[in-house]
Amino acid sequence: MSPADRLKDQIIKEGPLPLDLFLDMVMNAANDSYYSNADRFGEQGDFITAPEISQLFGEILAAFQAWLWEVSGNPDADEMMIFEAGPGRGTLFGDMHRSWRQICPQMAAAPVTFLETSPYLRSVLTSRFSGLDVYLADTTDSLPEVPLFGVANEFFDALSIRQAIKRDQGWVWRSVGLDADQFVFCDGPALHPDEVRQHKLAADTPAGSVAEFSPASEAVMARLARHVARFGGGVLICDYGKADRQDDSLQAVRAHKVVPVFDRPGLSDISHLVDFSALACCAETQGARLVGPVEQGSFLRELGIEKRAEALRRKDNPKRDRALSAALDRLCTPQHMGGLFKIAVLIPSGEGLPAGFSSLRERSLQPKEKRDG
Repeated sequence: MSPADRLKDQIIKEGPLPLDLFLDMVMNAANDSYYSNADRFGEQGDFITAPEISQLFGEILAAFQAWLWEVSGNPDADEMMIFEAGPGRGTLFGDMHRSWRQICPQMAAAPVTFLETSPYLRSVLTSRFSGLDVYLADTTDSLPEVPLFGVANEFFDALSIRQAIKRDQGWVWRSVGLDADQFVFCDGPALHPDEVRQHKLAADTPAGSVAEFSPASEAVMARLARHVARFGGGVLICDYGKADRQDDSLQAVRAHKVVPVFDRPGLSDISHLVDFSALACCAETQGARLVGPVEQGSFLRELGIEKRAEALRRKDNPKRDRALSAALDRLCTPQHMGGLFKIAVLIPSGEGLPAGFSSLRERSLQPKEKRDG
């Protein structure tokens, strides 16, 4: 029985599923979900992530983490932890680890924790990095009590969300039901007045408006922020992003093409835009701070990706040079990943902007009408 058929059977027996439960079952269940038993990445998969476009992405992130290590007091390898949430098949970590061997051997020798629930991807990671001190974790509940230097690349956008939709009579939670054997959105329970106040949902919002929330993302962020606030380090977050919780941002892709969200669930990548403002609030409540986000292109350029690309060019290999130019274009230009993807960093509370984030200062100096425009 396919994942979609199992979901239909459950809905028939138990009624509509809350949206967040539906998404968890489709995307993040340990067994028989989208990531659990297949390779979804790269040209032969459903989507391409930045590390698969070029090693340059991982090298720049590794250099940033090496800087974080320095400002954190240069801890020894056995006094810190390397961490990646949603490592996939390990492309990003492999590039970062190779760079650390050259620029920061202590980080290359440190133990590594991968937050990964997919049995298939766990087996890939275990095999690929068999010579390293690697731990596999299902949650962030029991991380070692040491500084954490981590990255979450396209991780938060795959965690489940809840959606509330405004009806004439008030706000209701969105659920997933069936209509003629097809998955459809349907109205779930009404929000309790306390929930309406908690999420700051206005009574005069136009009917049909949608607000998104990701309790799963906020729970992970809270635990990471609590850890970083207490033990130090930092976590880079690279993802699709938005400024607030309003509007419906659910989207699905299969074989590199946009498809309807309910088209063959379990066989398509379903994601959403990450609410960085909500993550920043979580970090602050735990005594840490989330700097950013900034556009990916701005971050990479400020940290020297173009200079690094020039160092890799070879006059006797024009094909390689063209590939480097194409990679820079995809990673950095606003019309591609450079504008679509955002980067933020979770660090202990304090002042100042880390390298890579100077565009935040420039933006703050612009007149308000220009920023809003």
